[in-house]
Amino acid sequence: MTVKNRHETDMRPKRVRMRNIHVTLYYRNRPDKNGTAPLLLAINYAGSSTYVPVGNVRLRPDQWDRVRRRVVNHAHAQTINSSAQSMLGRAEDAVLELMRDGGVRGWKLTEVRDAIVSFLYPVEKRDNGVVAVMEEFMGTKDKPNTADKYQQTITHIERWLGSGARRVEFADVTAEWLEEFDRWLSKKGLSVNSRSIHMRNIRAVFNWAVSKDLTDARYPFKKYKIKTQATEPMALTLEQMRMLWGYEPPLKAQRYWLDVWKLMFCLIGINMADLWRLESVVQGRVSYERAKTGRLYSIKVEPEAQALIEAHKGRKVLVDLSERYKSAHRATASLNKMMKAIAKDLGLPPITGYTARYTWATLAASIDVPIEVISQALGHSYGLAVTLGYIMPDRRKVDEANRKVLDLLTGGGEATAQ
Repeated sequence: MTVKNRHETDMRPKRVRMRNIHVTLYYRNRPDKNGTAPLLLAINYAGSSTYVPVGNVRLRPDQWDRVRRRVVNHAHAQTINSSAQSMLGRAEDAVLELMRDGGVRGWKLTEVRDAIVSFLYPVEKRDNGVVAVMEEFMGTKDKPNTADKYQQTITHIERWLGSGARRVEFADVTAEWLEEFDRWLSKKGLSVNSRSIHMRNIRAVFNWAVSKDLTDARYPFKKYKIKTQATEPMALTLEQMRMLWGYEPPLKAQRYWLDVWKLMFCLIGINMADLWRLESVVQGRVSYERAKTGRLYSIKVEPEAQALIEAHKGRKVLVDLSERYKSAHRATASLNKMMKAIAKDLGLPPITGYTARYTWATLAASIDVPIEVISQALGHSYGLAVTLGYIMPDRRKVDEANRKVLDLLTGGGEATAQ
């Protein structure tokens, strides 16, 4: 028997162990100052991990289910989950490709990551069409409601042009093209101001495309002027409000939306986007950052409001709006439709969500609530901004004003002016 010496044994080729690659969706619970953190694709290799963002998705800690690895409690949860699962599936396909024939043997983690990213986002001719760029522009918006408004514009363009919508280039967007789109929107029943929102969206995307050197097309908004129509804030009188407050609609859907509208009024004309996001009542108050302005609000929940909340309480949110509708935008459309129908039945002027805000301010003024208190209640600036920065707002004055308005409505007070 021949015995090999130690040196001969050391010269034998060593077997290299295959290192597995594992990919999964991951949410690192380290929120920034806005209370959110990004949703990530985690890539684990050789005992280390690296991360790739899942689009521009940012979540609050309560919007991520760690067990099921899914987005929850989010207005666009279904869309985000679908997109995230699609990305995860493509990453898994990339891993299968890389693991064939020991393709990553000896690779560094950064090399594995770059290979997977190149698989996820292959280099191809950029789509600089209007719809594609608008979708990209939407991704830069932090607020879901803002992104949803641009999605509405895309939806209208696609309904107007059908399969040809994706072929529209910025050079095609002329003053004549905008006029035709405006006429189509008008035929679909959109008001002048509703149509102007879509035109402003197109203009914003056009400006963004120019700033990013995505187009050198002639700017159409030098010739095309966006049409708007002046509207007077329509506040209901005390008599009209009492008629509306005591009305019992025949349809269940109308009764639901009338309750929602009443709650908006009781919360000093709160916007649908903010009511949609409320989660709880804390120490008798609802506190939130207004989606439109970023201002902080804290409103005392009066018994009238509490009763409406209890009647329509959500499972995980304060009111069940987000459990009924996919977005605050769609909920607003349903509210306005139902309230206009109710107004017609009662012989009242058209009522929308904003009518609650205008009416609250008007009734408050009618009982001599000081203008600065009304301004504070609505979140408007009043007086010198620098001076206001040194003054702690007195919420009691707003609370007292809201109580006076509700007492006036229910017969506990009288207006000095109608």
